[in-house]
Amino acid sequence: MSVYKATSWGRTRRPKHIEEQVPPAKQAATTVAGASALSADLTSTTLGQNGYATENQRYLHVLVKDASSNKSVAIYGFNYAFGEWAPLMLPLGNATFTKATAAAGTGGAVREYIFEIAGVDRVAFYVESGDAADIPSTIRAACSTF
Repeated sequence: MSVYKATSWGRTRRPKHIEEQVPPAKQAATTVAGASALSADLTSTTLGQNGYATENQRYLHVLVKDASSNKSVAIYGFNYAFGEWAPLMLPLGNATFTKATAAAGTGGAVREYIFEIAGVDRVAFYVESGDAADIPSTIRAACSTF
């Protein structure tokens, strides 16, 4: 008798790591400015340039830490319907928005962020300065439905 094995996460209460976990930032974050380094056709062989599948979950949990300072990463989103990468924008109210970024705390303290990403198919983490020295030492990401 065959046993059904789900190929997606379904509805998840507890955050599930995305594609096993985002590797250390020196591998996962691309050190170029903007979305031009992201692969729009998702065929890049460079780690992180295809982003990470979210399985269409509702929330993205991001943990950032760095031993030396409050370094940060910008979060980009990709929808299969659009076929393009763009910065994830967060509403501030009064029709204003800001880019989603995750930064380590002052003095390198660990911080965890939760972003609503309903409908975003893939996410990527990028240092917009383009300088490898500005990449946090650790970035971890997970997604959940609730």
